[in-house]
Amino acid sequence: VDILTESERVFCFGQGGSSILAMEAWGRFITAANHFYHVADNHLQAMTAALMGPKDAILFFSYSGSTRDMLEILPLVREKGVKVILITHFPDSEGSQFADTVLLCGSNEGPLQMGSIAAKVAQLFLIDILFNEYCRRDIGKTMLDREATTKAITGKML
Repeated sequence: VDILTESERVFCFGQGGSSILAMEAWGRFITAANHFYHVADNHLQAMTAALMGPKDAILFFSYSGSTRDMLEILPLVREKGVKVILITHFPDSEGSQFADTVLLCGSNEGPLQMGSIAAKVAQLFLIDILFNEYCRRDIGKTMLDREATTKAITGKML
């Protein structure tokens, strides 16, 4: 949470099904802060990473911790001093060597499950923990921001 609060920009990345979880994290955090971004496309992630700096962070979702696209991005951002939080199931994955923080999602997944509900719920639980602690750190500001974002969408309800 220190990384999330101290960074000027936080990018939520993932490939495939993990990109959906990255989007979920982004959707949650933008209700309380305006410095979170989601980039879904792998090519756009690489271009975004090329322009990151030491005040930026990536919240990277990868159950395996070993996707090719992620492993192309992480060495690049490591050189630039970008902070990386990796949410994965495997603490010794290739991606973990580039992460400042590795958060483990505890659900086991068989090779034919690919994106099981249990694995997704474990990652959603980590998003919820990070979000709640993020809000707790500056409850006054995040309450005001959450009220503003709620007000912005209230008219969209039937």
